[in-house]
Amino acid sequence: MLTLFKYLVWLVVSLLCLMLATISISEFLVNSAIDAPYDEKLSDYVQMIAAEVRADGKGVAIRPAALGLLRRVEHDRVLYALRDADGNILEGHPGVPPVPGLRLGAPPMLQDAEIGDEPVRVAAVLLADPRAPSRALMIEVAETLERRRALTEALRAQAVALPQVMVLVIGILLIVYGYAYVWRPMQQLRERIDNRGSRDLSPLDPESAPQDLRPLILSINGLMERLAASIDRQRRFIADAAHQLRTPLAGLRSQAELALIETDRRALRNALERIADGTERATALANRMLTLARADNPLVATHAEVDLVALAREVISDHLPSANARRQDLGFEGPAPGRDAIVRGDGLLLRELLSNLVDNALRYTPDGGVVTVNVECAMPSGATLSVTDSGPGIPAAERERVFEPFYRGGDAVATGTGLGLTIVRSIAAAHGASVVLHRGTDNRGLRVAVAFSARAAA
Repeated sequence: MLTLFKYLVWLVVSLLCLMLATISISEFLVNSAIDAPYDEKLSDYVQMIAAEVRADGKGVAIRPAALGLLRRVEHDRVLYALRDADGNILEGHPGVPPVPGLRLGAPPMLQDAEIGDEPVRVAAVLLADPRAPSRALMIEVAETLERRRALTEALRAQAVALPQVMVLVIGILLIVYGYAYVWRPMQQLRERIDNRGSRDLSPLDPESAPQDLRPLILSINGLMERLAASIDRQRRFIADAAHQLRTPLAGLRSQAELALIETDRRALRNALERIADGTERATALANRMLTLARADNPLVATHAEVDLVALAREVISDHLPSANARRQDLGFEGPAPGRDAIVRGDGLLLRELLSNLVDNALRYTPDGGVVTVNVECAMPSGATLSVTDSGPGIPAAERERVFEPFYRGGDAVATGTGLGLTIVRSIAAAHGASVVLHRGTDNRGLRVAVAFSARAAA
């Protein structure tokens, strides 16, 4: 409610500022529109009278016909004055104030003044004295402001008051619309979300909100759907991890208990060796799970240029002792000379990806078999990193399931954690790459190909 109060205060203050601005602008426009024609007419009066100044035997005077025009003005009083060069009144009303700063031959000057307590508008002009052209006479015409006031009030009612009423009505309508169709539905949507439990990720009903808010609700539903899928994957992973860790830990406990009661030195050593092997397997499993968690978090990954050829040679060099021990042919095929296969990504994760592929290939390939690492550069379409083995391969029906955490096919004979290909796909996805399983050379074995898009390849 405090936020709603601030929202209403902001709207009211904005509306008041808008009204004050429009009032000021309207007043200025109305006054300018009224003063301009009246001032022009007043200037015509003073110039007309100046043209009717004549010299006679007694001095100078204004022809009565010109003064008769001033008397016919309705609603306002029009006063005039004729002054000599010294400012003395020769004819007219003595209360008309003189206008300073006049120049001979210049257009009439206008100024505001008062006669008694009544405001007037005065127009004045200098003209040459017909008796002595070197001297000047001042003609002044003063007009009261009754007509101007009446017209100003009429225009203010039409041009100022009416727009303000319209602005006020429109502002109230906007406030009502903002509350009824924007603010209130958003508040209800927020309350529905706040009242949900931490496990409730069911979609919101878009039909219960205005049309303008439905795209937002659909976006929220999509986010909750993805969040629910992510949480479900995490739950399955944690459950599988707990199950997978339980077996080696139980074995370690059994071997430790057996070692505690063993008295024979050779049997005790065998028990300790089994404990060391079990610890190594549990450590490998934990490290694989940490790698998988890091691959699933793209914010951890750095993005630098990685040479796939150099990376393949390093990983092959690391696995050569294991391959040689089983008389396996671990080889490399690279792109043509002068063609580099460069991708942007995290070098450590990509190394883990290839190491998992090579380790799986060596593990499932029988003694004396062949494992080949291949790097292909197909710019500008991208680059491909693949590992081909001569092992038993994976049936087509299981090629998608082997990417699930801890899944191992029914024909699997080698030991492992069941996380190798899961880690490969996660790392590949973090780098915008895809992983595809094929039959190997001569339709034997398995070929795992990681294809990097042109955006990931440099």
